Amino acid sequence: MTQSASLLTRTARFLESHGIAAYVVGGAVRDRVLSLPVQPDAGSEDIDLLLTSPVAALVDSLADETGSTAIVLDDERGFVRLVDPSDEHKWLDLAVAYGDIEADLARRDFTINAMAVPLQDWVSRADDAPIDDAVIDFNAGMTDLRQSIIRESSPGNLLDDPIRILRAVRFATQLEFEIEPTTASVVSDNGELLAEASPERVRDEFFKMMASHRPDWGIREMDRLGLLEVLLPELTEGREFTQRGMHYYDVMEHELHALCVGARLMNGERRSSDPFLKHVPWHPEFDEYFREIVGDGQTRATLVKTVAMLHDIGKPGTMTIESPSEKAPNGKIRFLGHGELGAQMATNFLTRLRCSRRTIAHVSLMIEEHLRPFQMSNGTDPPTGRAIFRYFRDVSPVAVDTVMLSVCDYASTSGPLLNGANFERYSAMLSDILTRGLEPEPQHSTTEDLLLNGHQVQERFGLQPGPEIGRLLGALRDGESSGVVRTKAEANELLARLLGRAASRRGRL
Repeated sequence: MTQSASLLTRTARFLESHGIAAYVVGGAVRDRVLSLPVQPDAGSEDIDLLLTSPVAALVDSLADETGSTAIVLDDERGFVRLVDPSDEHKWLDLAVAYGDIEADLARRDFTINAMAVPLQDWVSRADDAPIDDAVIDFNAGMTDLRQSIIRESSPGNLLDDPIRILRAVRFATQLEFEIEPTTASVVSDNGELLAEASPERVRDEFFKMMASHRPDWGIREMDRLGLLEVLLPELTEGREFTQRGMHYYDVMEHELHALCVGARLMNGERRSSDPFLKHVPWHPEFDEYFREIVGDGQTRATLVKTVAMLHDIGKPGTMTIESPSEKAPNGKIRFLGHGELGAQMATNFLTRLRCSRRTIAHVSLMIEEHLRPFQMSNGTDPPTGRAIFRYFRDVSPVAVDTVMLSVCDYASTSGPLLNGANFERYSAMLSDILTRGLEPEPQHSTTEDLLLNGHQVQERFGLQPGPEIGRLLGALRDGESSGVVRTKAEANELLARLLGRAASRRGRL
């Protein structure tokens, strides 16, 4: 039995001993009926309990007997949170019902979330045992689950809380359901109410959608229903904005295709038989790397997808057309500085959502530098060691992430005209960048050929063994090969400067 289930069982025993009836409600019921993990999208594992009597007055004994940390969140409503001491990302939320259970369930957002299971029935069964026969369902939620439909539980419920307008699309995206027409009309007719919702709640719903397997579908659904213009007008500025040249799509469509590629990459489809993505360079440690939490509870994988969608939002504001020439009779279109402008526009968007400075810095740096991998090769010539070193020096916190972003950008540029051989060559170039950047190839026969060896670098700068030592030695090799570094003093000066820049960059993130 999991720790979370153990806490739930202990809580059930406590409530039964005090004559308090309790029900599991909301997403936990939905997900168990669908045989999904409890709250897989939330970055936490929480279960909502509906009670017939308040427990706020019993909170101390409740905490003692369940071995949890009890927090009274709303004394008036009797809202109490029990946090699992072994895992702060697991908790139970206890709240007193509005009236009887039928009235309470009718107040919830969607029919698929307006179902309940008696707590004793829930804990008496194995975690993977069917629960359908114990479900209390006054709103045909089970029918909508079977038909893959998102439907408001009662007329007007979506307008009781503006965030529910966005939640409709988020649930449809995560569960791969469809929003039924009446509910879709309510969403479409009231999208402007999103401006009244808490920015933090909007942020959480937006990133849950971006963390899903099909965020591009969710963004398109938001666009269809008129929500995108409210939430992210910067993206819609690229609609029907022609790029010419190698680009098959307009700016907005290109970004949505990049988002689709990013989702497929982060979902593991690179390992499939896909004729293109199977060539994408992927080191074994990248699986764990992209699960790393960056800021606001978001993983590197989620932010790669987010940046893929935003990377070209600066293009409409930077477009210039050169004078016609023999090669470009209609004038060549340029977007000079679109990375920098796009980074600022993304910063403005994320600031509106009250994102952390770390999240904003992470996203803006990727957008600002998204062309770097492409620009590192000159025709068919591979990137030089010095170019690779400079790239990892300048983009270090997001260097690997930006390489994956470059895959999304390149793969979505030509649309259906994407040439497999060209994509394979580009992927090979990116693989070279990653291999040489993360594990610098030796330029000398032995470490003694360097002015400083790895052990000396560790002692001189108080570093621990790891990849950073390799990157510093690679920089030192480049410096010696190019003649920039000739003495140990110059070697020490170079490495101190590089470490200072890396520390400054980490501080901004």
